[in-house]
Amino acid sequence: MRVLLVAADYPWPETGGSRMRLANTVTALAECGDVDLLSIVPTARDDSDFALPPDGVQVSRIIRCAVDTSPPGLAAMVLASARNKAPLELTLKPSRAVRHALENLDIRSYDLVWFFTVRAWVWSGEPHSRPTIVDIDDLEDQKILARLAIPTGRRVGVARIRQELVDGLARFRVRQWKSIHRRIDKVAVPVVCSELDGVRSGLENFRVIPNGYTSPTKPLGRTDVSRDPVVMFAATLRYPPNGDAACFLASEIAPRLAERVAGVQVRLVGVVAPPLAAELSDPPLVTVLGAVPEMAEELARTDLVIVPLRFGSGTRIKILEAFAHRIPVVSTSLGAEGLGVTHGVHLLLADDASGIADACASVLSDTELREAIVENAHALFSERFESSVVQKGIRELAEDVARAN
Repeated sequence: MRVLLVAADYPWPETGGSRMRLANTVTALAECGDVDLLSIVPTARDDSDFALPPDGVQVSRIIRCAVDTSPPGLAAMVLASARNKAPLELTLKPSRAVRHALENLDIRSYDLVWFFTVRAWVWSGEPHSRPTIVDIDDLEDQKILARLAIPTGRRVGVARIRQELVDGLARFRVRQWKSIHRRIDKVAVPVVCSELDGVRSGLENFRVIPNGYTSPTKPLGRTDVSRDPVVMFAATLRYPPNGDAACFLASEIAPRLAERVAGVQVRLVGVVAPPLAAELSDPPLVTVLGAVPEMAEELARTDLVIVPLRFGSGTRIKILEAFAHRIPVVSTSLGAEGLGVTHGVHLLLADDASGIADACASVLSDTELREAIVENAHALFSERFESSVVQKGIRELAEDVARAN
């Protein structure tokens, strides 16, 4: 079987959740036959941002399509958005370069074309001449709706008018994203991260491929809690849902947790813009580390992983990482949705600052609770989310879709 994988990213190194999902996809498809990978990457990235495939992953060809991802003028974006019925963020410049690359590859010669993210499909011209799978990954419309549900406080005058305009545009973008999903549903097999996302999407023909994480050789979690307990939130903080979660953690949760647990330290790990880093930093209670070369050292010192997301979509690989390493987790309900977890069994769930602080304090003080949720979480991870399990599902889906067409 010949497979073309068109991805709006490059999978290696696996420095984030999206790349881990993409790497699992490449690895699985490579076991189905010959795979060509067309990666759409920004021109601003240099060679240090790219690594070779790991040993054992045989990719026939890797084509990097470097594109200018800077937005055109606002007027051009609005016109393109209206013409293509696509959100503003999908009306950037890559389309022409990507379509040219696809013409050179001859998309008709493949048995299956797999698009990684809606962006890759839209920038490719929404093709459907061959058996096609589109990995939607995150539901952008659900992210917007969840953000709109966060209280912003009462506003008056110009501030109120401005907020109403922003919210109106957001609701318009929701309709555009839903329209794209319907177009995918008509011509391709849409893939989502969880059954919950599939139901919310309104898609009729969706298939579920969960996010996955590779089992570590030796889990880094431990039963004993440090004298000065460490609570970690690891995420790309430039991503709006994660940035909001970090602010929520630093400003509202951390002070309450400090009242309950003496000496507690909150560590924020991940790429972050300097202005936000300065806003979040409050040592010794809150330390902003930014990106770290290796996560192992941070995981080894962590007593508790916290996931305080208030809006977003998909499923959180940061939770799977903690499960795999036997580190207990406290999350918001939204942060853990789609994973099939149960409060008090696999982790603790809470949604307001006081409740989250209480949950963290419980996990840091109750050894029996720590041991129980860690054991249950690791069993769930091994059964559903370990990379080899996920890759098996990808191979089966690819073969089914190619065979059916």
